[in-house]
Amino acid sequence: MFPIRAWLAVILSILLAVFSTAKASTKITILSNFTSDVVRGKVLNELIESFNQAHRGQIEVVSNADPDWPTLQQKIRAMIAAGSPPDIFMYNYNPNDLSRERSGKLMDWSSYLNADLAWKASFDPKNLAAVAVDGQIVAIPGDQPPLLFFYHKNLFHKAGIQSFPTTWAEFFKDAEKLREYGVAAIALMTADDAWHSMNTLTYLATAAAGPHVFEPAQPLNSSAVVEGATQLKQLFSYTTADAVGANYSISSNNFVTGRAATVIDGPWLISSVESSGCDDVEVAVAPTNGDNKVPPGYIVTDSLNFWGAAKQIDKSKENAVVEWMKFFTSRTSAKRMSIEGQYPMAVKIEFDQADIREADPLLRKVLEYTKAAQVKVVDVVRNIKPKAQAQLPSLLEALALGQISPSDFADQLQSFNQ
Repeated sequence: MFPIRAWLAVILSILLAVFSTAKASTKITILSNFTSDVVRGKVLNELIESFNQAHRGQIEVVSNADPDWPTLQQKIRAMIAAGSPPDIFMYNYNPNDLSRERSGKLMDWSSYLNADLAWKASFDPKNLAAVAVDGQIVAIPGDQPPLLFFYHKNLFHKAGIQSFPTTWAEFFKDAEKLREYGVAAIALMTADDAWHSMNTLTYLATAAAGPHVFEPAQPLNSSAVVEGATQLKQLFSYTTADAVGANYSISSNNFVTGRAATVIDGPWLISSVESSGCDDVEVAVAPTNGDNKVPPGYIVTDSLNFWGAAKQIDKSKENAVVEWMKFFTSRTSAKRMSIEGQYPMAVKIEFDQADIREADPLLRKVLEYTKAAQVKVVDVVRNIKPKAQAQLPSLLEALALGQISPSDFADQLQSFNQ
């Protein structure tokens, strides 16, 4: 009779042999700013969980999120320069800086897009062409969010302002009323990429000269940019006392908590507004100068964000990356990210009335204004070169403090952008 211990030893050896030869699931890490405390991060995590369940034992997707966007972008650049890009990562496209796209370290999506023409057709051909380098498509379109005015309706009413201004002249008059009431008119910042301040400058200069003011052939020290810088300097007298040196967290918090009556930001701000319990925030399009240089409802947008991926030696990992990205950019997932995640994706999907009704009221306005906009202009901060971007904090601080003139600001920005 075979001893029980011997049987157990045989069974154990068989199990060990099975587990030792079983192939571990392919792990993919996503690097983005989709943290779990904001709705787009929550929806992303839910999609990841659904995908992982469907691919259990084969593919495991993990989210690695950093809420600090400028730091995240620097980290991605450093990883690419070191020859070890993240598996999948989200980055801002800049037509004046294609160092990431031309690094030779990114995966080529061409064969996969050409093998699935329905998937390829879900993206705007112009967006794919933007990342076509040496016959390769080195990224997948992510999103291009609009940057709109968010404002506290109650603060406006308390200051005697009945509606959001339609011209910049009216905006400055309202800024004076808000200051007299004891509230900053607009949230601004100078640290990092000076996001809120550069959004404002882009709107002001576009209103002054029209939608072509920041096209590549146009200098950054044009009369329109000088005019915009002049008005921006004036707005620094209507912002919070901590604006000089403030980063995005401080500036957006100044708005959410009501220390500033307005801010120019993207739809991701909605999550912060909702979590704060603030219920008086409205969305508006920016004023014009009333001279038809730009039509009412014109919109400044963020740059087109892309999803890049590391070039893989392991073909199975490359296939896993493609499998995830096709799932993430599918019509179903894109709708969820757009409506529930408040992250409108750069995927061709039509929102029906039921979709719009499901959307948060603020997001609904964002979608309506975006669809109606006749003119869209990419924020200048996304199109200038890294050297010029790095100088923004010191240039804007000097402008705000009166250490340089608006003309000096524009001349120096142009010089650093060469």
